[in-house]
Amino acid sequence: MKSLPEKALLVNLTISQWCARKYDRKVSQKIEEAHNTRNAGRFNKILIAENELKEIQKIAGAARSFLYENTLPWGDNGDRLLPATNYFEFIAKYNDFKYQFHSAVDSFITQYPHLKEDARQRLNGMFQESDYPPISDVRTKFAIQISFMTISDTTDFRLEIDQKEISVLKHQIETELNTRISQATRNIWVRIREAVGHMVEKLSEQKAIFRDSLVANISELIDILPRLNFTQDENVMETIESMKHLLIDPELLRNDDLLRSKKALEAKQILDKVNEFFA
Repeated sequence: MKSLPEKALLVNLTISQWCARKYDRKVSQKIEEAHNTRNAGRFNKILIAENELKEIQKIAGAARSFLYENTLPWGDNGDRLLPATNYFEFIAKYNDFKYQFHSAVDSFITQYPHLKEDARQRLNGMFQESDYPPISDVRTKFAIQISFMTISDTTDFRLEIDQKEISVLKHQIETELNTRISQATRNIWVRIREAVGHMVEKLSEQKAIFRDSLVANISELIDILPRLNFTQDENVMETIESMKHLLIDPELLRNDDLLRSKKALEAKQILDKVNEFFA
């Protein structure tokens, strides 16, 4: 079996955006004087109408959601585990987000001079020309990029310390590595439990209203989880196979009480099995 460094990479997504807000000391002081108070708050001017940045923010949010859906947790510094089996799908979709992000930024930059003039009218006496950086500087405030790192191989130790200490360090690192692998795999089970558990809840209530996403969420997991199952856990694969029986037209589930009860039972059996891994 391949070693972990051969099966996965660490990936980190960095997104920066201009908030288009500016602390106004004078206005803050006036508010405090008007209310006879001190250190009561900070007034931040909205330099550009908020809706003008919504598209960029929407794309950035979607990119982050995509990262979390297509990778697994790894440590606590923002790194995510990207299995090699999901690399090409991940890169293709990331490049699409990157293109959308830069296109939205280009559109905003084109409108920037007009948006600044709108702010001049909207902010009236609070408008300050110095609050607005030149276009070239504004562009640099927006960025989206991913970075990759390989996972260290504990067999390659070259520290200049005695062998006994190296053995202790290797044991500690291997223990931490195994813990992170377990946490990453646990994340797969958490996703399954949430989606299947939601189906059990909705289908078990005859009058419960549910959206088509009840089944669509199961379908999405069936598509992506095999690519995230970097340990090739057979229990995960067997569970995914059993989930395929839950892919029923939502409209049929709404109109056929017998079918609805049957699928609720099948989903409950899957959920019970999944819960065993959390015991």
